[in-house]
Amino acid sequence: MKKKIIIAVCIICLVLVGAGIAISNYIVHRIPKNPAGTVGNTSGNLYNNGLFCESDGYVYFANAYDANALYRMNPDETDMQKLIYTEVSSLNADGKFLYYYQGGSGSGTGTGLGFIISTSGIYRASKKDPRNAACLDRVNGKYVLLADNDVYYTSSGDDVSLKKVSTDGKNKDTLLTLDILPVSVQNSTFYYMNNEKDLHLMALDPKTKTSRQVLAEDVYMPIIEGSTVYGIDVHDGYSLISINTASGTKTLLDSSRVDMLNVTDSYIYYQTSGDTPQLKRIRRDGTGMEVVAEGTYTNINATSQYVYFTRFGANTPVYKTAVSGAVNVTTFDAASQAAMQNLGNK
Repeated sequence: MKKKIIIAVCIICLVLVGAGIAISNYIVHRIPKNPAGTVGNTSGNLYNNGLFCESDGYVYFANAYDANALYRMNPDETDMQKLIYTEVSSLNADGKFLYYYQGGSGSGTGTGLGFIISTSGIYRASKKDPRNAACLDRVNGKYVLLADNDVYYTSSGDDVSLKKVSTDGKNKDTLLTLDILPVSVQNSTFYYMNNEKDLHLMALDPKTKTSRQVLAEDVYMPIIEGSTVYGIDVHDGYSLISINTASGTKTLLDSSRVDMLNVTDSYIYYQTSGDTPQLKRIRRDGTGMEVVAEGTYTNINATSQYVYFTRFGANTPVYKTAVSGAVNVTTFDAASQAAMQNLGNK
């Protein structure tokens, strides 16, 4: 009898241990739900390839000096660390994970099977251990955006469409068979230019897959902030404008031809073209226009402290200026030094 009791106790203990391990694994690996209204990065950054993303007191960025490998730093550029060796873009973040597009093999080899063979696709990686990455969809894509508990992205190639995948990777869907830029979102609604018909400003409800016209205005790269949309007026010489969606009032901010923009808390940063191309900034109300740099620039990404950008056609050097202080353009030397240090440590 005593022996049977001991065996029964041992079996119960094994069952409990097994259940404990299963529960622990579930807790560690489960993908928690995000609060309503979660957005993984700013529209302006994502229009500019999403090379910088600020979250939970850190800036995650694709280091151009290290083949766009993923790095992390403080907003003041201190405590810089290399996280992932593969090439990343369209960076997004929530409380626990990073989401991004992986496009190439990067500058070296990491640890784990996921980095032995690099494949393009939409990925999710743990902030705690970014090497623990999962591919949500193996697709050639761009313009990745995390909104609530889904990741939205456009696929290129033969199947041009707007798709979404749940953050746990279990559910996939196609929303539109249009090549739009799905990064301007507010209250779980996407704003985009109708490039299939009349270029008017549209709004898409991803739950019902239905679109409605917001304004009969031709707005490229719309960035919505409350009841105001900032963007490029295709109908009026690609000028920089703002529109009040409630009243329909349109304000001309700069009549120059604008190729790219990003909106920060205080300023709109934008690139003009023509005989004298310039990177400029202007306050949201249209005052205080300044030239940031002469020439043609791209990849205009903003953090809480700096705006970063590169010359058109060149990956480096990466330039920067204070996001809201006086204009003082310098180079992103901390990233270059960190890349050199990592190269020396190989």
